[in-house]
Amino acid sequence: MSNQIWFGTVIKEVDLNVNVNPLIDFIYNLKKDLPNNEIGSSIDAWQSPDLSDNVVFNDLKENIFNHADDMFELFNINKNKQLVISNMWAGINPRGGSNTLHNHPGATFSGVFYLKVPEKSGDIVFTHPAVNHNYHFNVHTVSLWNNINSGAKNITPKVGKLLLFPSYQYHYVKPNQSNEDRISIAFNLSLININTNTNT
Repeated sequence: MSNQIWFGTVIKEVDLNVNVNPLIDFIYNLKKDLPNNEIGSSIDAWQSPDLSDNVVFNDLKENIFNHADDMFELFNINKNKQLVISNMWAGINPRGGSNTLHNHPGATFSGVFYLKVPEKSGDIVFTHPAVNHNYHFNVHTVSLWNNINSGAKNITPKVGKLLLFPSYQYHYVKPNQSNEDRISIAFNLSLININTNTNT
């Protein structure tokens, strides 16, 4: 007899040694050209267009691929597939800014890298994949929370932290309660066929 855990969600956390200052400067300069770009999941916040082809992010992209290889192996992805960054964007959440509950359809893995995160500027919250989970496991039924019975996982970001997770995983960002901007880079990783370079 054995206990088996199925349908778990992997959230990979890594601290990267990436110089964030030139990235922050680049993003603020971009925002000057596009001051009112509230798109995607942003609420009272700013989001850039796709930045995946910009050379200023080459060091970050190399780090992403190094750690995405672990996810590739963990999920036993077919060896005739390759991960590519399909899109990448910056987000600036000023005081009160947040991101609504969402996932990233059309990708395989997604992630976020933190450039500037003042205290109380907004945790990222991952919700349980089973939408009715909290009906069964809640403060009335659970005595101690763990990775099996919890309905959500809060992560307080810090500068230099990289998160990787399956793109199906729903998440949101709490409102920024600080008086400074919260700045992050989000991205999607998609699979292509190595021989044909077509998306799968």
